[in-house]
Amino acid sequence: MTKWLLIIDGGATKTACAVAHADSGEIHFIKTTSGSNYQAIGIDNTLEVLQALLSQVHGFLQQQPSQKIAAATFAMAGIDSARDYEIVATTVHEAIATHRLDIDKLIIENDAEATFHGVTSGQAGAMLIAGTGAIAYASNGKQQIVRAGGWGHRAGDEGSGYWLGQEVVRAIFKMEDGRGEPTLLKKAVFNYLGIQQATELASWLFRPSYTNAQLAKMGSFLAEATAKNDACAIQISTRAAHELVLLACAALKQISYNGDVFTLYCNGGAIKHNPFILHTFTKKMTSMYPKIRITLCQQAPIDYIIKRTQMEVSQKF
Repeated sequence: MTKWLLIIDGGATKTACAVAHADSGEIHFIKTTSGSNYQAIGIDNTLEVLQALLSQVHGFLQQQPSQKIAAATFAMAGIDSARDYEIVATTVHEAIATHRLDIDKLIIENDAEATFHGVTSGQAGAMLIAGTGAIAYASNGKQQIVRAGGWGHRAGDEGSGYWLGQEVVRAIFKMEDGRGEPTLLKKAVFNYLGIQQATELASWLFRPSYTNAQLAKMGSFLAEATAKNDACAIQISTRAAHELVLLACAALKQISYNGDVFTLYCNGGAIKHNPFILHTFTKKMTSMYPKIRITLCQQAPIDYIIKRTQMEVSQKF
């Protein structure tokens, strides 16, 4: 009898949902919607996002010979403490109960941690994620898993897409005041928002429709500006790379990395889609740790979470 895996990758920017074959990992149903980090959108809105997705999952399963879910992983952004876990777990259970899904094994954990488990398959390694936020994980392959960063946009996440977006906007305001040098970033942001004045940018930041993901989008303009030798973009990108080096090193120190051959996986648009940041980060890390191998994650996070869930089902995890 066919059994399924249910995967929810609930990030700050978007939430991906997939139903995959438990043995092969082949995805048979996939859907993407808005973010579901309860710290950003609230518990009620998170519940609404999950219920809407699970309603579609329920509809898909009703058309299958078997509705049995061998394991479900809810990899959710915003699980940073025991209290966070309690809140998210309650929300997840309520969403599942709404549609009475038949689940053998339920896994609820931080989205970055779930991805890390799938990337490393339980082996020694580290992972740096620089997406909307920034976080690093490392493992010695002997059950020790540590984390650095991921403290959120209000006080941390240096080097992340959100942080980059902040720096871009600050640079534009400084340029407007005469406190900073001219930068190509102004034209890129103004064109994207369809505005003409810096005052309009200031107003946009306080609109009800504003989201952290929208500000993180501003950071994506750095890559092109840097490629055109824009001094401001280069400065911001250099600072971002150095912050990400500090983040990765903090995780490595916690597992007492001794300089042996070791793989550091990188994921997230802030580093994957900005060649300057990636190059600067790689150069610094390999100068400090010559045997570190910097590898870009080639698959979508949900694919790694499927692998993580399969390991749980096969009891290899």
